[in-house]
Amino acid sequence: MENYAAELAERLGKRHQVEILTSAWKLLGNQKRPGLAAARLSARQARPGLTIIYPLNGYWQSLGCRIYAWLTGAKLVVGGHAGIGRDDRWNLYMFPDLFIAFSQKGYEWAKKANPFIKIVKIYHGVNLEKFNPKIKPIKLNLEKPIFVTAANLVPYKRVGQVIRAIAELKRGSLLVLGEGPMEKEIDELGNKLLGVNRYSRLKVPHDQMPKYLNACNVFTLVSEESEAFGLVYLEAMACNLPVVATDDSLRRELIGDHAAIRLSAESRRASAGIFVKNQENSLEYAGALELAAETNWGDEPMKQAEKFDWGKISTGYVRIFSQLRKDVHSLEV
Repeated sequence: MENYAAELAERLGKRHQVEILTSAWKLLGNQKRPGLAAARLSARQARPGLTIIYPLNGYWQSLGCRIYAWLTGAKLVVGGHAGIGRDDRWNLYMFPDLFIAFSQKGYEWAKKANPFIKIVKIYHGVNLEKFNPKIKPIKLNLEKPIFVTAANLVPYKRVGQVIRAIAELKRGSLLVLGEGPMEKEIDELGNKLLGVNRYSRLKVPHDQMPKYLNACNVFTLVSEESEAFGLVYLEAMACNLPVVATDDSLRRELIGDHAAIRLSAESRRASAGIFVKNQENSLEYAGALELAAETNWGDEPMKQAEKFDWGKISTGYVRIFSQLRKDVHSLEV
C-alpha cells in the first residue's frame, strides 16, 4: 500500500496538489514513504477548492472519510484493496462517489454488491524503471533452479504449499521474501522439508526486491482467490521471470490467458507462466514448477508486465480525478 500511494501521488502530482495524511513515516532508501492513513488531493485544474479524499486503509477510515466528505463537500474515492469479501463490502456501503476495482472479477463483484454507485476498473501498475532484468542480481547460496515467492506470511497466501511442492522436486531451492505471523511455522516447514541448502527466507526492503528476483529462475505464488490483485506477479514478470500461479480469473488477467494451453487436468501454460488449478496436489504443482524452470520463455514475461506499466495505468487515474469536477455518473476510464 505504501508503494501504491507513493507511485500514484508522484503521477497525480503533475496535475493536482496531493497530500498524503499519515500518522507515521518510514524512510525506505532515499525516499520517504507513508505508513498510511489517507490521500487527499486538491484538483486545482479541475475545480478550485475541490478536494478528493481517498482512504487507503479502509473500514473505519472509510467511515471517517465518508463523514468528512459529507461535512465539507469533498468527493470520496475508495479502492478495492482488501479484495472480495466483508471489508470491501463495507467500503462499498459507504457510498463513495467512486469505487475503484483492480480486476474484472473485482469489478463484477462490486457492481453486484452495490449497484447504486459508480465503479470503474483500473489495474495496479508496476514501475518498469525499478523492476527490470537489467538490475544486477544479488548472489544467493542456494541450489538452482531457484524458485522465489514474495508474500505476507498469512494463511491465504499458501506459502506452506509452495514449500511442499518444491520438496517433491529432485533439485532446486526456494527463496521466501516476506514476514508475518506465520514466519516461525513457515521456517520450520522449510527447514524440515528442504533443508538449509534449499531453503531461505529474507525480509527485503521493497526497493531491493529486483536484485533478489533477478537472482532467481521462477516466481510462484498460489494465493486464495479472494486476493485483491497481486502486484508481486507484475514485479516478477517485469524482471522477466515466468510465473506459476493459481488458476483463476484474476491471475489470467495478469499473466495472460489468451495463449493458455492445457497441459493436464490441473495445469495450463499461459503467455508468461503456468496456471495450477489444484495447488493442494503437491505433485501437480511440482510438475508445473519444473516445467516453468525448464521452458525457454524468451521475453514473454517482461512483455506481459509492460501492459501494466505505471506510465500507462496512471492515465486512468488522471482522467477520473479530473472528471470528478463534472457529473460523477459520467466518469469513464
